[in-house]
Amino acid sequence: MHRIQSAAKQAGVSPQLLRAWERRYGLVEPKRTNSRYRVYSDDDVEILKGAKTLVDDGIRIAEIARLPRDQIRQAAMRLSKGAPDAGSLPSQALLESVIDAIAALDGEKVEKLLFRMSGMGALPAREICERVLLPLLREIGDRWEKKRLSVAAEHFGSAIVRGRLQSLLSSESRRRYNATKVVCACPEGELHEGGLLAFAVHAAGAGFEVIYLGAGTPVDEILSTAEAVQARAVALSITRPLSRTLRTKLMSRLSSWKAAGRDRRVLLGGPGAAREQERFRTAGLLVSEQATDVPLEWGDPE
Repeated sequence: MHRIQSAAKQAGVSPQLLRAWERRYGLVEPKRTNSRYRVYSDDDVEILKGAKTLVDDGIRIAEIARLPRDQIRQAAMRLSKGAPDAGSLPSQALLESVIDAIAALDGEKVEKLLFRMSGMGALPAREICERVLLPLLREIGDRWEKKRLSVAAEHFGSAIVRGRLQSLLSSESRRRYNATKVVCACPEGELHEGGLLAFAVHAAGAGFEVIYLGAGTPVDEILSTAEAVQARAVALSITRPLSRTLRTKLMSRLSSWKAAGRDRRVLLGGPGAAREQERFRTAGLLVSEQATDVPLEWGDPE
């Protein structure tokens, strides 16, 4: 019999993922010791190995759990023979594989690789955002600037990453109704919303109900929305240099909104905000260096 750490290691999955497969899909049914520890049989480990192999082939775990056990065991034989497993590659190698798939405009391969890099559904949304999607988004942008990715490939890859971030945000937001609200937006003229989406995912994970407005939203619309939903915070992503007119307008409107209510916050992030951070901070507005920096004390308890 094998304890959970040993069974997970032999199968090539994390203990968290093993428990998820067990709890949600009934893939294996471990016994319990007198001390209530899970223990897994050799056959359980073979089933887990087979499931891991099939997931790497792109089959959903819900479908695998319905397969005959013999079929899953047969898949385990491929793993024991040393079949290549992209999930075991170093993160940089996986990142290179994703970039290659983006360059080839191979959406199916990109999705499969992202699934593996995301722990096959086991990693928390904020971890997927920080460890997988944001680094990938930065890499796509860097390679486009160096002319190592075409414009089409950059748009293609960025759209996939944004879709993943939006999916994570939607998933996190379902648990956050009636929590402290934060309005997330990019101001007028700002079309790059990857960093904003990443912030929104972290904000939802930190306990906020996120009201997401997205790219190119006039500041007066952002603030009227904040008033309408009684938001306690407004977060803006600014990646491009601001014109003097827009900077002055933002500082004036945001400072006035903040001063008009009790304990309101305004957070600005992105390279464009960082360039003007002294002016913004003088106006009482917070500037964040990282999209993932969320002041946790703003949110409601878990």
